[in-house]
Amino acid sequence: MVKKIPLPLQAPKSLLGEEAENWYREKNFIIRPVVLITTVSREGKQNASVKTNFMTVSSMKSYAFYCSPEHHTYRNILETGEFVVNVPTEDIIGKVLKVAKITVNPSPPSVNEIERAGLTPIPSEEVRPPRIEECVAHYECLLEWHKEALIFGKVVAVSVDKSFLEGVDTRKLLVIGAETDSYRTVGEKKKWPKVS
Repeated sequence: MVKKIPLPLQAPKSLLGEEAENWYREKNFIIRPVVLITTVSREGKQNASVKTNFMTVSSMKSYAFYCSPEHHTYRNILETGEFVVNVPTEDIIGKVLKVAKITVNPSPPSVNEIERAGLTPIPSEEVRPPRIEECVAHYECLLEWHKEALIFGKVVAVSVDKSFLEGVDTRKLLVIGAETDSYRTVGEKKKWPKVS
């Protein structure tokens, strides 16, 4: 029999700051997708941030994610009511990490994380924030509601690379789990077993 052990809900008191924050991340065994959220400010300045605390509420209808109120992403969404969820793949992991590195500490509003990371903004179909060309799928959203740091959006348009939709694209989606220094990819597809 496998022995189950309790996992404390609090980081050890000896850990502070980033060490305590990483302790929580390292103990989270729920696999989460990696997405890039794009927004624009009221003045039209583009912004991007990497999110992993992201969830499907209703496929292609609603998505939600956690965002620190200090981030431009949060403020832009509250100001304009719009954002785009961009789905990156492993081939652009370096650029995704560059966005993450730029946004670790809030940068001036004039910094365009998309271009600085070497990504390409393209116009969206229904909202002002851009899509990221290098990503395989894009979910354009309107803010439906927010509570504290939780953002909940309603999807108003979706676009995807044709090759990815047809299943001939070999690029792999990104997910993270318990490790803070690594990522995983989604690659193998299997049919559900028959259950009687």
